[in-house]
Amino acid sequence: MKKRVIITTVVSFVLLVAVVLAGLNAIFTVTSVRAQFHAYSAEGDREARELQEKLDAFIDSSIVFLELDEVKARVDEYPCFRLESVKKHFPDKLELRITERKEAFAYSADDGTFEILDEQGGYLYRKDANVNRMGGENILLNGFEFSVESGEVQGEYFTELVGVFESLRSVLAEVRTNVLSIALVHGGNAAQNDYIRIFMREGVVIQINNPQERAQEKAMKAISRYAGKGEYEGKGLTDKQLVTGVLTVVDALDELILDYHVN
Repeated sequence: MKKRVIITTVVSFVLLVAVVLAGLNAIFTVTSVRAQFHAYSAEGDREARELQEKLDAFIDSSIVFLELDEVKARVDEYPCFRLESVKKHFPDKLELRITERKEAFAYSADDGTFEILDEQGGYLYRKDANVNRMGGENILLNGFEFSVESGEVQGEYFTELVGVFESLRSVLAEVRTNVLSIALVHGGNAAQNDYIRIFMREGVVIQINNPQERAQEKAMKAISRYAGKGEYEGKGLTDKQLVTGVLTVVDALDELILDYHVN
């Protein structure tokens, strides 16, 4: 008799839980998926519409039991999109904020294709041609030897190069508007003799000597002088200087020395 009471109690509890869960599922069901997209290219607009359709598949799902990792996986299918945030708004809404990652840099792969990076140096994908989604070409990286493992770029001076990217982005409104290409040059057996050259569209070249040391600071100093910003506010290169010559940054003990000269 006691055993029968226990079984009845357990069954009743299970039924009660099932009823409660069914009720929650009925009340907390996704009725809309609101994705706020920030797209910059026509391709980004097209992918945003396509992705929205895939996200709408979560409608009628239980918002209680919906795993946000499933939502993130849908966004991850589009490398050019970055998921800035995703939130459940009870009782029935899912909200996302998604930004298109801008193509900015490219380097040649062994098979003649191009590996594409975003403005922060994050890996995007491989393309047959160095063509930017927004038109024109990406900034070409020459002389660097990089590899991609699990979606991460690795290689000599890559960390320093990302620091250079950050300095360029902090001063220039749109880096591709001003920069054509960036090259690594090995100056000899010693790494101290290596240098990075940034080829600007007007013609002037920015040279960062010994980039293994303070590359980001050196780039900031040079690009500030180029644009007349920061410590060089109102003292940018003249029109004549912009079309020729080399703007070099070198180490001098704890000081960075900036020099402009014509080849």
